[in-house]
Parts: sequence; structure tokens; C-alpha cells
Amino acid sequence: DMLQTAYICGSSQARKESDTMLRIETIGTRMITIEIIAAVKENPQAEVGAIYSRNTDRGAAFATTNGLPNVPVYDDLDTLLADPTIDLVYVASPNNLHFDQTKAVLLAGKHVITEKPAFTNPDQFAVIARLLNARNHQYYFEAARHIHTPNFIKMQHALAGHTVTGALLSYAKYSSRYDQVLAGEEPNIFSPRFAGGALQDLGVYLVYAAIALFGKPLAAHYEPHMLTTGVDGGGVGTLTYPNFTVVLRPDKTVQSRVPSEIYLGKDTVWTDNIAELQQLRYYHGSGEQFDDFATTQPANGMSSELARFVDIIQQNDRSAFAELFQLSARVNEVLYALRQDAGLHFPVTVEAAADDE
Repeated sequence: DMLQTAYICGSSQARKESDTMLRIETIGTRMITIEIIAAVKENPQAEVGAIYSRNTDRGAAFATTNGLPNVPVYDDLDTLLADPTIDLVYVASPNNLHFDQTKAVLLAGKHVITEKPAFTNPDQFAVIARLLNARNHQYYFEAARHIHTPNFIKMQHALAGHTVTGALLSYAKYSSRYDQVLAGEEPNIFSPRFAGGALQDLGVYLVYAAIALFGKPLAAHYEPHMLTTGVDGGGVGTLTYPNFTVVLRPDKTVQSRVPSEIYLGKDTVWTDNIAELQQLRYYHGSGEQFDDFATTQPANGMSSELARFVDIIQQNDRSAFAELFQLSARVNEVLYALRQDAGLHFPVTVEAAADDE
């Protein structure tokens, strides 16, 4: 395993962060960036130190709207990365920019949180792995919020000691951008040039849940519903394990209310939405009797993951980091395998990292 050699590295040389507040810069002005800013404001160990936007007027308006009128706004990434006051960069740009921007952040000596899906293929991931292996004082995290929430952790505990016999993981949500596709347009999220599609955007939640709960599968298969733009609007995937199969149902062209279920023989662990996990039930046998074991989730879905990332950096917890990085690598491998199986290809290139190390 790539990570066993690349990431469980000696931490004696690592820079201790425990007594410093992390100053975070955000790339992107989408709704998800608003959520991470709100999560940073909730965290006493972090603060927003800068905002990046390709348009300074838009960036300044975004900063003011989010209660940050005095925070610096950058429209040049190199200038931003040269700012010595910034400790960590949150990358929430279009998918096709994640690799180059994450690489640039690491080369600038800063920590990085990259929105899911972090990278397009295992070759890109290997470049980031080599860079991090040479920089064991730096941290990279993929923002997959649901696996850090209290209810996902409770689901993991509920499954412990049980034999899984199958699962159906569904996340189908009608995208407002799909109306543009129907009108003959090609919005970023439905464009191969921007590494879009339902599997990338929603399926990543399902793959993350499956691997976090069951480990890496033996095989991956995906039957896509292709759109005129050249990406999948939805589809049905299967992950094959030694003794069971996990069915994946991502879709951005329908609004589904189908829950997600994990089968334990005659019993079932049920959740209303594997990406949101507001409700959790343990059904006993074939009847309607169930135990409700959900707890209260944070109002901001990004609060739990940010708190964990900040804690890992502050405590210099290389073991927890290695575990999360290995999970991120496996998700990347499986998403790529699903796309390859379906014939979904994106126009991407990968630079060699040898000269940068």
C-alpha cells in the first residue's frame, strides 16, 4: 500500500502547531465556501485569514457578505501562497483545478483541505503522496464531511461485531444545473472538461461511506446514464466484496427519497440519507420494530470535519492523518475504477513531481 510507506513517517521533525491558531484562506466563493467559513468561525483554534477569487470585486463582496470586511482578498494565487501569515488553504474550486492548486499549496509550505473529489486519478494522487512524503510537517485532507459526523461514527459502532451481508447506498438529488443541460448548455458540474458528473459529485459520498465502513472492494462496476454533455447524470454502481455486494445509486437528474440500508442478515441498519445522516435506525428482523440510535448533528455539516482536521494538525497526529489519507487514496482509486469501467474519461494531465521534491 502506497500510504504504508509514504505516510507513516517519523514525526520527530514535524513542526509543532499546538499553541498556534490556524489562519485559513479559502479558494472559491460558492455555497460550500460559505459553510466552511461559518465552521471556521465556530472553531476557537482557527480563523479566516484571506479569501481568493479570480475577481477582486466579487471576492470583496463575498468577504463582506460573510462578515469578513477586513480580511485580505487575493486574485493571484502566487501572491496568496507567498503570504507568510496563512497556515492552511481550503480548495473549493472546480474539480479539474484541485490537483494543480493542492500541489501549489503544498509546495508553498502550507497545509491544505481539498474539497471532494480531491483528484481525478491515482497518478495525480501519487504526485501529492510523494510531495507529502518529503514534507512530514504538512497536512492534506479531503473534505468528505459526512464520515466525520457524530451519526456516521454511531453507524460505525452499530456495525461493529456484525456480519454485513449487503448494502444499498443512495444519493439522488435533482440539480438546478440540470435544467441548463436540458436547455442545451454545459455547466461545469456536468462537463467533462471540469471533471463533472453524478459519480464525481454525489457518488463520492457513497464510495467514501462504503470504504470507511467496509474497506476497499475487490471489484467496481458502474452503469452510467449518459448525458449529451459527455458525463453521467446518474447511474448504478456495484462494489464487490468477498461475501457481499454494495449497490451505489448516485443521480443528479432525479429527486429521490430512497434511504440507504446496510444488511446484517435478518437485521437492517437504516439511514434517511447517507450523506446527511439525520436519522438512524436499527431494524430487528422482518417486522417494523426498530431502535432509533441517532444523535443530534451539528447545524453546520462541515463543523465536525474541520474540528477534526484542526485537532490533527494542532496535536501533530500523524497516525490519524495516515489513516485519513489512506482512506482518501482508496476512494480515489475506486472512483477512478468505476469511471474506467463505464468509459468515463476526463481530459487531464499529470506533471511529474521529481523536480519539486
